[in-house]
Formats: sequence, C-alpha cells, structure tokens
Amino acid sequence: MSLWKDLRTAARGLARRPGFTVTAATTLALGIGATVAIFTVVNSVLIQPLPYPDSERIVFVNHHAPGLDFPDVGNSPGTLRLYREFSTVFGALGAFDDRERNLQISDQPDRVRIVEVTPSLFEVLQVQPRIGRAFVEEDAAEEAAPVVILTDATWRARFGSDPAVLGRTVQLDGITTEIVGIMPGGFAFPDPGPVALIPLHVDADGPFAAFAMTALARLGAGVTLEGARQQVRDLQGRLSDDPGVPAGFLERAGWSASLTPMRDALVEDVRAALWILLGTVGFVFLIVCGNVANLFLVRAEARRKEIAIRRALGAGRGRMAATFLSEACLLGLLGGVLGVALASAGVRALVSYGPGVLPRLHDVSIDGTALAFAACLSVAAGLLFGSIPLVRDLGRPSGHMSRDGAHGRLDAGGRYRAGGILVASQLALTLILLVGSGLMVRSFARLTTLDLGFDPERLLTMTLSLDQGVDGDAARQFHQRVVEAVGGLPGVTAAGATNSLPVRPAEVQASSLQLESRPVGADQLPPIAILKGVSSGYLEAIGIPLLEGRAMTRSDDSGEYAGVWVNETFAREFLGGRALGERVRFGEAGEWGEIAGVVGDARELRLTEEARPVAYLPMIQSAWNRVNLSRMVLAVRTAGEPTALLPAVRRIVREIDSTVPVSDARTMEEIVSEARAATSFTMTLLGIAAAVALVLGAVGLFGVVSYVVSRRTHEIGVRVALGARGEDVQRMIVRQGLGVVAGGVVVGLAGAFVLTRLMGALLYEVSATDPWTFGGASGVLAAVSLVASWLPARRATRVDPVTALRVE
Repeated sequence: MSLWKDLRTAARGLARRPGFTVTAATTLALGIGATVAIFTVVNSVLIQPLPYPDSERIVFVNHHAPGLDFPDVGNSPGTLRLYREFSTVFGALGAFDDRERNLQISDQPDRVRIVEVTPSLFEVLQVQPRIGRAFVEEDAAEEAAPVVILTDATWRARFGSDPAVLGRTVQLDGITTEIVGIMPGGFAFPDPGPVALIPLHVDADGPFAAFAMTALARLGAGVTLEGARQQVRDLQGRLSDDPGVPAGFLERAGWSASLTPMRDALVEDVRAALWILLGTVGFVFLIVCGNVANLFLVRAEARRKEIAIRRALGAGRGRMAATFLSEACLLGLLGGVLGVALASAGVRALVSYGPGVLPRLHDVSIDGTALAFAACLSVAAGLLFGSIPLVRDLGRPSGHMSRDGAHGRLDAGGRYRAGGILVASQLALTLILLVGSGLMVRSFARLTTLDLGFDPERLLTMTLSLDQGVDGDAARQFHQRVVEAVGGLPGVTAAGATNSLPVRPAEVQASSLQLESRPVGADQLPPIAILKGVSSGYLEAIGIPLLEGRAMTRSDDSGEYAGVWVNETFAREFLGGRALGERVRFGEAGEWGEIAGVVGDARELRLTEEARPVAYLPMIQSAWNRVNLSRMVLAVRTAGEPTALLPAVRRIVREIDSTVPVSDARTMEEIVSEARAATSFTMTLLGIAAAVALVLGAVGLFGVVSYVVSRRTHEIGVRVALGARGEDVQRMIVRQGLGVVAGGVVVGLAGAFVLTRLMGALLYEVSATDPWTFGGASGVLAAVSLVASWLPARRATRVDPVTALRVE
C-alpha cells in the first residue's frame, strides 16, 4: 500500500510538471534506446549460443602454414583422414565447401550459393531436415545420383511451401538433381546466404595438399576443449608419414593445427568492435543520467521548502527517500518504454543497413533478454540520478534554510559543486568518445586515400556463370564473344573478364610456382603467387598500369603463345626486379610460360593488406592450368554512368547464351565501399555517439553555469553597482565554467589514453595514442564548452544592479 501510494504521488508530481517530465524522459529514452539497441546486437551475435544443440561443443578444425605466407590453409582429404583414423576426441567430424552454382527451376537460371556438405555434418550440427531425409554416405559417392536438400526459405519462395516437392527435380549446373529434403526454418549454415545443400564427395585416399574444405567437429562426451586441442597438436606429427607430404615440409611451413569454437570463429572479426560500441553507448547512457541528475538537482532546490516542511511534520529520511526515489524510478521506466521503442527502430535499421561482415545479423531482434535489460537499465537510471540530490539534501537538518534579505535564498554552493562534479564526469566521458571517434575517422580517412593500384570509378562489374561441366575451350570462347561485343557498345572505353576482382579475398586463388632461372632446392619451399585468369582488355578496364613489356592482346586469349604477366611485387620478390623474358610455370607439371609484361600492384586481398605477388594468365593459358573459366567476372569501364549500360550487357549475354545467368551486377566503387564497411560502420556509430555526448555535455555545462548566474544575481548586481565592468563579470563566470571543463579534460585524457588501446585492432595506420587526435578532440571539447559557458556569462553582464538589489 505504501509503495502504491508513493507511485501515485510520484505520477501526480510528474504530471504537474510536464516540461520537466518530457525533457527528462526524452533524454533518458535517447540513452536507454541506444544502449538497448547495441546490447541487442551484442547479445544476439556474441553472447547467445548458436541455434544447434550443445553448440558450444562444435569447433572449427584449422591448419596454419605461416612459412608459406598463408595463415589458414583449411582442410584436405589427407587431414580429414588423419582425424578419422587416429583422433579419439571427436564425437563427429564433417566438412563443407561453400560454392556458387547455376540453379534452374523455371526457364531462366539463377546464380545461387550452394553448400556442399559431408553426410556426417548433420551429426556434427545435430540438425535434421524437417521434411524428407538427410544425406547418407551413398549420396556422397563419386558416381552417386545427384540429390539436393533445400533450405526452408528456398522451399517457400520457389515452391510455395508445397509439401509434395520431395522427388521433384531441379537443374544444378545443367545436371538433373532430385530434391530429397527440406531443412527446418531458421537453419542458416554457415549464414543465411546458401539456398540448398548438396553432398560433398571426399576421396578417402585423397591427397594431403588439396586444401579446399572447411572442417567442423563435435567434441566427444567428457572431452574438454583444451584436451582436444592437445591431441590435435600431437597428431600433426603423423602427417610426416603420409606419402603425399614432402620430406621436411611441415617444419619449413611452420605447420600447426588449432580448434576454435564455432561461435568464436564466426564473430572473430567483429568482437572487438561490438564490445567497444557497447562501451560507447554505455558512456552515453551515463552522460544522459548525469544530465537528468542535474535536472533533479535544480528541481530539488525548488522543493527544499517542501522537504523542510515534510521533515518538520515528522517524515523520516527513509520515507522521504522512498517518495522521491519512486518519482525517479517512475521517470526512469517512462524513459525506458520510450527507449525500447527507439531501440526497436534502431535494431531494424541495423539489420537492414548493417555491414555484410556482421555475422548472425539475421538473428538480431528485441527479445525477452533485451526487454529485461531495458527494465534493469531504467530502474538503475532512476536510482542513479534520483539518489544524487537525496544524498545532499536529506542529510541536512530539517530547519536548514539560508536566507538573505526578504527572500529565502538557497545556498548555491552545494548545488554548483554537485552539478560541477556531474558535468566534469560527463565531459570526461565525452572526451573519451571524441578521441575514439577521431581515431576511427583518421583510420577511415587513411583507407579512403589508399593507393588501390586500380581505378574503381566508372567501372561496372557482373558475374557470368556457365555450368561447372562446360568444356574449357567453350567457356573461353563464350567469354571472348561477350567481351568483344560489350567492348563495342557506345560509351564503353575498355572491357575484360577475370576470375577474381581486387579486394575480394574469398575469390582469390593461389598456386605454387617454378622459375626456370631460379630452381628451388629439395629442402626449400616453392614460391607462391595469386593466380588470375584474365582476358585481354581486363588490365585496361580495371585500370592497372603496364610498367614494362607489352600489353596483353586478343591473340593471347586464343593463340598458342604462352605469355604471362606479373605484378611489380612478383618481379621484385622472386626475380630481383628483372622479370621480362623469364620462364615460369605453376604447379609441378604445368606448361612453361614467358613473362611478357610487368604491371602495377593492386590490392587483391583486403584493403589493409599490402600487395602480394600476382600472375595474370590469358584465358588460353588459364585453361592449361587450374583457373576455372566457368565463372568469370566481366569488368566494363565506361565514359558515363556505369549502371546505365547494364540492360545492354544483359541483352548481349542473353543473345550469346540464354542459359547463362548474369549476377552480382555492381560498380567497383560499391565493392570498394563494401571492403571499407566494417570500419565505416564502427566509425559512424562512434561518431554519432560522440556527437550526442558532446551536445549533452555542453547542455549540462550550460545548465550548471546558468544556474550559478541565476543564483548569483544579487552578487553580480552589487559588483556592477560598485563599478565592475561587464567584461570582468563575464570573465569571472566563464573562468568558473572552464574550471569544470579543465577537470573533465584531465580525467578524460587519462581515460582515453588507457581505453583507446583496446581499439588497436580496428585502426589502420593510426596509433591508438595519436597525439593529433587527442589534441584535436580536446580542442573541440574546449571550444564547445567555452561557448556553453560564455552564453550564460554574457547574460550575466546584462544584469541591472538596481533591479537585482530591489528584488533581493
């Protein structure tokens, strides 16, 4: 009954002061909404378990060969054979490979992602189709009849949820494939992109060196992660007995193996950024609480007489505290309700526009955990900002009221000190956010001014995909015809095709190589280079300059001359900078080709990675080697808007071969922006948080200084009456405000120096303690704070001493 009475009294009190209530609730909603939105993402991505039974026992099995300059080399039939024969720590072991295939259900084929999985992977994940059956070992045999399992989304979108779909067929790369199952709703492996699963054939006697698969394992009953790691490390020595492993290879390659929990592996690239963002909005929340606490301090001054009367009538401190904390908590809950609405809108925006590199984004939504977190945050906020004025006021004697003249004037010193401490804390947190945001801005600026090695402007790209079984010569002829026809379109300045575009590491293919003039000894590792199959015109279209030798011509695409083009890094690292005329071959038994040209370096992997050795092979050469020509990316440089040419290019492809889908049509500028997406995403959210914090901090400082001016009207009037100039009064008020700022800056710089070190992994070519950023952030905060102090100080100079003395 007492609690209910307190809540009703608090509600009436808030209703009588709508301006105060709306201002405080809106401010709280901003802080709570931002915090709940980011917490929802962190909870869904980093904290919640994966949607598989006992998912914490599922691990990725990885191998590493730093001596080959490849940190991760995946799995091969040889490594899988090792674990199947000798490991005792895995309850189940499976493998998968993520690929693109042509899927044809109606007349027009689509290019879609397909996951090839071993039948044992269903046991690893402990997930079964909702309709039909899982794969069995016979399905993965080399000569088995083709079968496919559709995802729930594909079943609904392409077959209208028809339960009689089992037994029907689709065309995968021109091969008739029977549908044998439908996966349950919510199944998204390894992410929501793939539309179907097909069996993965693994040769039981396959080679050690064909690293083309990703392996997943489920730890056996009672097996700890560390115990499994130790056994996997111990087993690597057995690889030296494999006849496919060259003598001394493991030592030279620095070979090792590791086990990584599945969830950790999926979120590894974004974990640090998300925790930093959660800490950032936590700072904003504390700044919001500081502003609302200052509002409560101001309101408490107006209620000092009420407090004194209540105390005089016998109200105890506990009763008074309960009354006012009820009001604070009710206000906190009101801000929480509004904050959840803001958080819901923010989460929807993040899901719609968040970067593609953010894993498990499809799982993010406001759930019970997020609502419970919001409720706790709202109550905590109420207790936090509601207790600050209580600590100061309820500890005073009931009759304490300082007076001056005819009017009771409350002593402003205590209020100013309490408000000053709050504002200094707010400014310290704001400075930390400004520094963090500034570091991300500088890092992003470095990324945008990088020399990419190619020109992304006015460049249209799209993927042309033939069926996997197509003949190499037929594929080459198709791409040649398309390139030639597209190159003749009005407005096209250059056109070419390649098997992989720059800054797309998932598409990159690498190979060992041999140089005729520099043979490798038996105890040495062969050099490795990125291998790119290209058509003539590609280097001109992508904007990679020719540095030495001759340009690739149309005859190189179809003639017998085995020419090779290499980048500057290839020539420098492998041939001392003198590459023209050298003979090179890829693999152990490839055709020898002569280096006919040296071109500039381009960032083929991530933007933040330096150029690697690259060899460009004309399409005829690619057919002799291991570059797959069935899937090529068309690059078209235009004189005008690139996307305007898309309909004409589609028409040309359709006229040449109507069964070939055109997919992933984008400009190169979009692809580069996508490569910067993770940095851009973090920078944008940090920048928004820092801007909000700066505004809130400035408002808090403005409020405190304004309060001081209002409470010192009599003093200011006396000073002016005695001859003080307006500039003197203004300087006195500003100096008092800047004293608060100085304290906040000192504490903020110390905090930023410690906390920004956590951002090191997110930065590019910028130190976490960059002095320019620290200085610039301090300058911005000082400038804004100066304005916030100067405005009320300017008002103080307009005090009429006669009016001020008469009022007092």
